[in-house]
Amino acid sequence: MGKTVGMRRVSGLTGEGKDIHKVRYFSSLITICDGKVIKITKPSISHCPLAGFLYKGLKKSDCLSVSRLKEEIRKVIEWKITEFGFCSKDRVFWAEEASVPYGASEIMAHALKIGVIDSAVMVCDGAGTVVVPFPQLAQGIGARMHSVIRTSAIPEVVEGLRRLGCRVISDDGVIDQEKGVREAAKEGCKKIAVTVNAYRGESLKDIRELERRLGVSVIILVVCATGIGSRRTDEIGRYADMVWTCRSAEVRNRLFPKALEVLSDAAPVYVLTEKGRKLVYRYLPAIFSMRKARSFS
Repeated sequence: MGKTVGMRRVSGLTGEGKDIHKVRYFSSLITICDGKVIKITKPSISHCPLAGFLYKGLKKSDCLSVSRLKEEIRKVIEWKITEFGFCSKDRVFWAEEASVPYGASEIMAHALKIGVIDSAVMVCDGAGTVVVPFPQLAQGIGARMHSVIRTSAIPEVVEGLRRLGCRVISDDGVIDQEKGVREAAKEGCKKIAVTVNAYRGESLKDIRELERRLGVSVIILVVCATGIGSRRTDEIGRYADMVWTCRSAEVRNRLFPKALEVLSDAAPVYVLTEKGRKLVYRYLPAIFSMRKARSFS
């Protein structure tokens, strides 16, 4: 399985000197070039409860034609580009408030805030793998972002993150979560959370073995599971602490019996280990506070 993807300047697709980013949303692969959506593949699903909750145009997506569904997906991505600088030099990094109740960035941001973890290894569009020390930075990066398959380094993004105290592991937009964990440990971090994109195929076993070799605690949060197969699902069940099931029937069928806790009904999150359960239990009071302030369902 490939585990390291980095892109700075890509030729052939749209010409020399272009920033190219490939993200996955609603099971579609979306290509963004210099702040514009240039390609959207046909989605393999017709409905996503979380997308329907967040975006009006996708609320009844199972009633839409493929062309209309792709157009609604385009609108979501373009809105993110306009409002938050997604995949562009105008990227917004800092956020104080949660966007969804059971998001990976929300859980990690709270864990950083109360000291349950001392760093979060994440992926940021325009930068690749980053080591994040502050809760507002974890929230700002994760809440604005869709599943990043590959990205180009954008100098303004890389420099902006570094000014805010974030460690960017490469100047080339490399996505390598294992290296991110190593870099976090090198900086003296002992309690590390790392997000791993289920669809990209990075080795969870290697990250878990790295935990043992470095003498640190690593919490593995697997996200974006839609479309993965049985082998990847079994790997998640063996090595991950939490998994966001998304629209994966494989994950729901095979890992539900293993789940110690299940968060949310519409888009379940499975807590697979005691380490994951302790993280979630520390987070639950924040959920109750959020629900008093906002109408999360």
